[in-house]
Amino acid sequence: MYKKLSVLIPVYNEKNTIKSCVEAVLKADIGTLELEVIISDNNSFDGTKEILSKISDPRVKILYREKNNGKGANIKNALKEAKGDLILFQDGDLEYSPTDYLCLIEPFFKYNADVVYGSRLTRAKATSIVGFPNYIGNILFTLLANILFNKIFTDIATGYKIFKKDIIKNLEITSDGFEIEPEITAKISKNKDIKIFEVPITINSRSYDEGKKVKWWHFFTYLYHLIKWRFVN
Repeated sequence: MYKKLSVLIPVYNEKNTIKSCVEAVLKADIGTLELEVIISDNNSFDGTKEILSKISDPRVKILYREKNNGKGANIKNALKEAKGDLILFQDGDLEYSPTDYLCLIEPFFKYNADVVYGSRLTRAKATSIVGFPNYIGNILFTLLANILFNKIFTDIATGYKIFKKDIIKNLEITSDGFEIEPEITAKISKNKDIKIFEVPITINSRSYDEGKKVKWWHFFTYLYHLIKWRFVN
């Protein structure tokens, strides 16, 4: 069955949160699974690299990129090194709590899931209140995805996604920026043999002043790529 969980943490200028994030990931309850943490730094210049260099836990592997080519490129860089049977995406800003790992893992053992999304909008767990434009944007984005792919997602823009290794490694992801999110969703949604589940998660949204990197205009980029990947193989 499943023996190892790979947690991929793409980071860029996260000096204020990366230490706490890694500590939380290493302490997370993942049942009987072995843990592997792969951090890919996208050429940070704020002191993140120096913090990462002090991590000595043998479960953590750190990759340093010479150029910032975007979040997607950073995720793909970490993905190449992942050896786990299950692969989870974890942002380095701790908006998403590693205390939800067991909840995200459970559908793989209980329902033989292929992919699990952590939904911020089911409100079954503690959720910080986000700005109205972000909320409406996510609702519209998810609604369009459901129409395009005949699904019933509640939150496709979530940063918490976990996959069976073969599913994510065989997707042939091409995006280098934030558009990696709609590309992944589109490609797994087009495959009717892939079983996708959603579970409620805890979210502690940060503000733009605190370093939030997704901007309002990314919504239109997401829409373009979601529609594009609906009709492009």
